[in-house]
Amino acid sequence: MKKRCLLLIVLSLLLVACSQSLGPAAEIGDKVTIEYKATLADGSLFDQSKDYEVPVTFTIGNREVLIGIERTVIGMHQGEQKKVLLSPEAAYGLSDPQKMELIPLDNFPNGSHLREGMSLPAKDRATAEEVQGRVINVSNEGILVDFNHPLAGESLWMEVTVKEIVKKKSLGIKNK
Repeated sequence: MKKRCLLLIVLSLLLVACSQSLGPAAEIGDKVTIEYKATLADGSLFDQSKDYEVPVTFTIGNREVLIGIERTVIGMHQGEQKKVLLSPEAAYGLSDPQKMELIPLDNFPNGSHLREGMSLPAKDRATAEEVQGRVINVSNEGILVDFNHPLAGESLWMEVTVKEIVKKKSLGIKNK
């Protein structure tokens, strides 16, 4: 009888603890601060927020971070942690054959120094932004350069912890 009463008390306390409000859930328009750890499918560490001097803070819906991270934090509460697998589309996208370019050898005065796997800086023709390409092949026809993100086509494991949520109402954003 004592064991049943004790078990009932423990279960009641757990129920009360679990029913405590977790605070507001993150939603589109809220500003959130997170910590994260990103690993590749093979388990190797790709990136983590603790390597940066400033916290990772973004407004959900503004596409300031990977779309998969935005989707992950929606509905999370401050202090909550999730581990999710981001598809390539939710991470750095699929590899796009349109982002591979064969550049004639005569565009490179020192073309003989280029090797497969080398990083090659260039300017995006449309935006004039600095981009990095990776030399895929060097041949008599030219140099094949891949301007896709190095992780295009890869799935990523993300461990995300929400550290702070500032509700959009606190930011002065009105619902439309």
